[in-house]
Amino acid sequence: MSSIMFRQVKLETTDPVKKQLTGIAVSILAILILNAVFAAGGWLADLYFHRWYHFISTVLRKLLGKIPFSIGDVIYSVWIIISVVFLLRMLYSLVRGRWSELLLLSLKGVKSVLVLYFIFLLFWGGHYRRHTYVKEMGFGVEKYTTADLYLLADTLVQLTNRDKLALPAQPDSLPGITFKTAAGCYADAARTWPSLTYTPPSLKPALFGEYLNYIGVTGYLNPFTNEAQVNTTVPAFLQPFTTCHEIAHQLGFAPEEDANFVGYITASRSPDPRFRYAANFEMLSYTIRQLARRNGYLARLVWSRTLPAIREDTRAVILFYREYEGPMDDYSAVLYDQYLKANRQEQGIRSYSEVVGWLMAYYKL
Repeated sequence: MSSIMFRQVKLETTDPVKKQLTGIAVSILAILILNAVFAAGGWLADLYFHRWYHFISTVLRKLLGKIPFSIGDVIYSVWIIISVVFLLRMLYSLVRGRWSELLLLSLKGVKSVLVLYFIFLLFWGGHYRRHTYVKEMGFGVEKYTTADLYLLADTLVQLTNRDKLALPAQPDSLPGITFKTAAGCYADAARTWPSLTYTPPSLKPALFGEYLNYIGVTGYLNPFTNEAQVNTTVPAFLQPFTTCHEIAHQLGFAPEEDANFVGYITASRSPDPRFRYAANFEMLSYTIRQLARRNGYLARLVWSRTLPAIREDTRAVILFYREYEGPMDDYSAVLYDQYLKANRQEQGIRSYSEVVGWLMAYYKL
């Protein structure tokens, strides 16, 4: 009788562990196979990039696009609550010395992370593994000199000054208007570059925009729901470019420099001066910073040619984020930098400014 009970207890404790280990092994195998497909290229990779992703992203945008709030933010909130409860359970098991329970919980946690990572790759993250979309659009980056940077910065100053003067006294700043105009920008750009076709739209104000300011986030794409979230609490003149940047992510432009470039060529061609100003203001900031690293005098010289109102906007952005400065901003910057590097963006956060090379090709300076 006692031996039967012992075998029953042993089965009850080992079978759940085996089940979790099997799930972990299957998840790892699935991730490896998916990455092998991305690395090998060929028709299977094309099937993912040109067929599967187009299908799943379109379906998600159709299902969620008309819902006025971010389903992805709700899902993230639920995940955070579940994660906190899960960690508390693990802590309780540790304190009580329930080692088999702690082992099982740990394995469940590992399996859950692997499954989520697989879904991330399947639904969107695979785009980090392909060669850049921008090259498919006919642009190429070549080495550029300090003189090239200076010419680009000077061009952007002229464009930014022009668009600032064209802004109405009270420009529209409602998210709905911004989102509709951004979709129109892509419709116009798609006539030249069909890969920029964007239908149906799925653009949402971020539910937790105020908290995002502590980590310096102006917008993001939810890779699980394909919703583009825009932080509508930041200065209004930044939001048009952010919206176009996030739409680029939705279309599969995963690297930040690619999304910046696509966001720029769509917003800067808009008939709406708000969009042109936001795009040129953003790119001028990146270009001036790049130039300042090489030649501080030239950077100051170009910057002195901007309108006083543009310098006031720059100060407004600095003062806005100063209210949210703290250790959270530093920690999040480090984490995001590592996330980008893990996804083959060797420059990490600095990859945002790599868009300058694409701008050189665009303007052929």
